[in-house]
Amino acid sequence: MIEVIFKKNNKLIKFSSKGHANFNENGRDLICSAVSSIIIGGLNALQNKDSFVIKIKSGYVDVESLIDASEHDIIVFETIYIQLKTIEENYSKYLKVIWRE
Repeated sequence: MIEVIFKKNNKLIKFSSKGHANFNENGRDLICSAVSSIIIGGLNALQNKDSFVIKIKSGYVDVESLIDASEHDIIVFETIYIQLKTIEENYSKYLKVIWRE
C-alpha cells in the first residue's frame, strides 16, 4: 500500500509518500504509475522549488518547505492532494491519503 501524508502548519508544508501499491506486477502497476505521475507532475509545477527540500527514490518521496510556501505552491499541494484522494476513493486497498493540520 502507498501511504501519503500531507501536513500543513500555516504556510509551512510537509508531504511524504512511501510504499508500493502492489496492484499489479512491477512495471504494470497503474496505481503506482498514477500516484508517481501526480506527485512528480505537481512537484514540477512548484513556483519556488528552492524553498523546499525534496527527496525522491523508488517508493519514497519526502518534501518539506524551508520557508512559508507561496499561494501558488499551496494550491499545487492541494491539487496533488485532491487528485490522490480521487484515486483513493476507488482504490483504498492500495492507497491511503491523509491531511493533517
